[in-house]
Amino acid sequence: MNPDISVIIPTYMRPEKLARALTSVEAACSLPYEVLVIDDCPDGSAFLVAMQFNAQYCCKAGNNRGLAASRNIGITLAKGKYILFLDDDDFLASGSIDALSQALRNGLSFAYGDNFDCFVDRQVHNNLSQLTYDHLLICNRIPVGSYLIERSSIKRNFDERMRSHEDWEFLLNNLEWERSIRVPIHVVTIDKTENLESSMQARRRKYFYLDYISIYSRYPAPHLTSFRQAMLQTLGISIASELLGHKDVI
Repeated sequence: MNPDISVIIPTYMRPEKLARALTSVEAACSLPYEVLVIDDCPDGSAFLVAMQFNAQYCCKAGNNRGLAASRNIGITLAKGKYILFLDDDDFLASGSIDALSQALRNGLSFAYGDNFDCFVDRQVHNNLSQLTYDHLLICNRIPVGSYLIERSSIKRNFDERMRSHEDWEFLLNNLEWERSIRVPIHVVTIDKTENLESSMQARRRKYFYLDYISIYSRYPAPHLTSFRQAMLQTLGISIASELLGHKDVI
């Protein structure tokens, strides 16, 4: 019998944090579930951790590295009706998967909840009670780990060509807003305690605007032009309004 839930965890040389993530899955879900650990490290450093938690383990080979490729492998292997993506350094709240899955019993395909950003000196609660689809057309407010998506509703995988924000583009491709629901709970804590300047994301930060522009071009929203301009300005980029209102002009 197939599990109800598939949890997909890409990992790279963080065995202690991976163990914390896997422990949190056990506390988050009482339904039949599977965990797929996709290791991006050629020495298989996560193997023993995955085995301790009876997780399925896949060590990637070759040069096709990165989160998008790992998550896509997980989607291919997943057998659950619903999928939750979790980064190896993040962790779920107790009972969170159960609460999200319960909300999907009424023909919905996507359930999400609130999240915390955890810094060295503080935690920030990201309350999504006022979230609209327009917000998602400006920037991503629903991080991986905070939602459960019906596997059959996934039409397109993560774009492995993107430098960053492939998780945002994945949502815009696959989220059916009219079939989604917010569950008023804390679902996941996003660990931001590591030195960001040494992370892969920080090294790519100066190119973030290119993926923003690409997404804005793929998903035109003329009524949000001024908000998109303001978002790009926070990244140090000024774009003329006429270049943000139409599809494929950039």
